[in-house]
Amino acid sequence: MLGLIKDNATWKVAFGFEKGLGQKVKTGGKKLTEHHQAISAKLFPDNISGRWTADLDMKKLGYAIKNRIHRCVVLSLAMLEC
Repeated sequence: MLGLIKDNATWKVAFGFEKGLGQKVKTGGKKLTEHHQAISAKLFPDNISGRWTADLDMKKLGYAIKNRIHRCVVLSLAMLEC
């Protein structure tokens, strides 16, 4: 998951891992929940098209990704304070 975020400037800024560093980064008008679900689809594709069969499953996975990203951000901020 962190590898996907590391390779995507939009996600790094959206989730608070970077503050933009002088680059203009656009979210494409997506909400954070849509970014969480996009990461879920990349991490857990269940068929060739990369789409989940039930919208509810994608929402649950997106919520799990949101929690994991939040925890990673909190831990990285705590490491900076040490």
